[in-house]
Amino acid sequence: MTMYQKIPTTSSRIDPLMLVAAAGIVLLSVVATAAIVRWLPDDSRAGEPSVTPPGPATARASSASSATLPDAPATRKVREQKSQARATQFASA
Repeated sequence: MTMYQKIPTTSSRIDPLMLVAAAGIVLLSVVATAAIVRWLPDDSRAGEPSVTPPGPATARASSASSATLPDAPATRKVREQKSQARATQFASA
């Protein structure tokens, strides 16, 4: 009769290096999220708002470009004349 004890092959203990690695990944993720959302202080962005107002980007871009152009009404008038010419051309065809 042979008496032997079964050798345990699994352990319920967490490896300390795995615990350190998991904590590092969680910390890195939190810091990266805070940087993306601009929750971290930064001296180079002192005058900028931390959160941009909601709205489509095209509306903000068009309002900025029309504010910088001094001849916006003249451009609008030319566009209206071109559209009228196209409408007249289409109606005569």
